[in-house]
Amino acid sequence: MKYRFNDRILFDADTGALSLCDFSDDPVPISNPSKRLLQLLIAHHGEAVSREVIFKKVWDDYGMVSSNNNLNQCVSKLRRVIKALGIDDDIIVTVPKVGFMLRREILVEVCEHEAAALNDDEDVLLVKPPVYVETPPPLPTVRTSPPKYAHYGWGLLVFLLVVISGLVIYTFAPISRQETYLGQAVGCKVFMSPSTDAELGNDVLAYAERQKVQCNADEYLLLVRSNQVKSYISGISRLFFLRCKVFREYKVEICSGLESESSSLM
Repeated sequence: MKYRFNDRILFDADTGALSLCDFSDDPVPISNPSKRLLQLLIAHHGEAVSREVIFKKVWDDYGMVSSNNNLNQCVSKLRRVIKALGIDDDIIVTVPKVGFMLRREILVEVCEHEAAALNDDEDVLLVKPPVYVETPPPLPTVRTSPPKYAHYGWGLLVFLLVVISGLVIYTFAPISRQETYLGQAVGCKVFMSPSTDAELGNDVLAYAERQKVQCNADEYLLLVRSNQVKSYISGISRLFFLRCKVFREYKVEICSGLESESSSLM
């Protein structure tokens, strides 16, 4: 598929190259992550695409390491190439605390020979492209050689198959959060640990609003119950607010107490 931006720049999604429409024989190649990022933004033309969705569609689904640094480098590279080809305004704009978006004012067209196959009555089809869904690479096939293990009996063969299946499921199963999502307060996502009382949800959000805490895109607030700290009054639970930061490169979340006059709820 080929697209034109503002009747000036041609993007060939098949080869992963950008060029002037009048000089398509002199393309500027871009990396595969940059190509997938541009396709994803075209598919959501005029809509903000979150960093989490970009990480998954551009890197994670292809077995590559995703990070804010990699994403920012791809966006910077695309902006430089597009500007060098003659569009001064940024086609890709940053949406604070969300991600990135292909500007609504940018005219995106499917090239003539592509559009003709879809509609014989129009030379150029002006569309908002459908959502781009990429299929991740197939999992490697695990092959066993029955003759090699035949003398150990069927029991060992079944055991090996169970272990291999468990490893595959563990490796490729999506990670789901164990905490309960309560909502947003002062721009921060607020979660509650499973050990806390779910009926406190509204009170927790109101308390978080009063803390005036600002979170970055990779941070959130977490309410936890501590079994190590006892209340002065019997039967009263003591809860603590933590600010947690996500390190995607290492799949690690580090939490620390909020810097406020009071970091506990009674």
